[in-house]
Amino acid sequence: MMKKGVRFRDIEQASYSLIGFIPYLLAFYLVIYLDAEITPTLLLIALSALIAHLIGFSVIRKFGRQLRNVHDITGQAAMSDQKQSIQIHENTPDELVGIIEHFNTVLAESERSSRNFQEMTTKLLLYTREIEGYQKKLREESLSRSRLSRYVDKSLVEKIISSEEDIPLQNMQHEVTVLFADIRSFTSISEHMSPAEVIGMLNDYFDAMVKIIFKHNGILDKFVGDELMATFGVVGDQEEGPLNALQAAIEMQHCVKALMPEFRLKGYPVFEVGIGVNTGDVVMGNVGSKNRMDYTVIGDTVNVAARLEQMAEGEVILVGEETYNRCHHLIAMQPRGDIKVKNRGALVKCYQMNLS
Repeated sequence: MMKKGVRFRDIEQASYSLIGFIPYLLAFYLVIYLDAEITPTLLLIALSALIAHLIGFSVIRKFGRQLRNVHDITGQAAMSDQKQSIQIHENTPDELVGIIEHFNTVLAESERSSRNFQEMTTKLLLYTREIEGYQKKLREESLSRSRLSRYVDKSLVEKIISSEEDIPLQNMQHEVTVLFADIRSFTSISEHMSPAEVIGMLNDYFDAMVKIIFKHNGILDKFVGDELMATFGVVGDQEEGPLNALQAAIEMQHCVKALMPEFRLKGYPVFEVGIGVNTGDVVMGNVGSKNRMDYTVIGDTVNVAARLEQMAEGEVILVGEETYNRCHHLIAMQPRGDIKVKNRGALVKCYQMNLS
């Protein structure tokens, strides 16, 4: 523990005792031991000593009072919320003036430090709010990415989110490969199922199909009942679009076949899927109202792909002529003949892929 120092009050009281005791002790010594005669001179000396005692007592008491006053004022200034410097009076001793000046300097520095600290605290609060806002924005963007990624490729999601335009995906003419896939005899299958079972079966089926589409750089365009539509050649290398679509179609057929044992265990009916694929120019754009838009593809290429899918039996992939011309040297395909497409005069040649 720190040793407690001597207080000025103790020194003051000791000084009072010494100043008052020594003259009387001297007078007692002169009168009793030296048998000194009490003369006017001796009385004058005694009176002078008494006056000196009173003056010394007054000076020390005044200095002590000033020192206690400084102590009280500094204590009040230290405890007050509003720090104010101590005023120096003309009759204040030089020693106390120095102490007060040093105290006022420390007080001023403390006040400046307090203001700086408050300013820094305010700035930190503002920065904290900004950081919280950025974190909220990042969470919202991450959630938006996650939601959008369920429907379109991640690269397209980034393009949509990072765009500063109101309509990030502009209308354009573009060559793509369109894929349609549809469950065969779905209406008769769903008649014997509850709504919950139908939704559960479709969700399991679509989840597997969409993963394959994304794997091959495809974009999910839409779900229509049990049918799905996807486009290839928009993301990645456009020239690879037809091959990516055919590889996705093959993997989708194999995946459906592999899913059926699992569906049996869940109590779902088994089914087969027909797929149509066609390559050509389409119009890509935002279709809909100001409040709700779909970014989709329209045109003759889409109609032909839809017609091919309608003609494809279960476990069959039918391919349009342009897709065949791009990929027949890489994937085995057999001529299937010509088909009639609604609102189109010329017949359309189609080909069937070999899944073996």
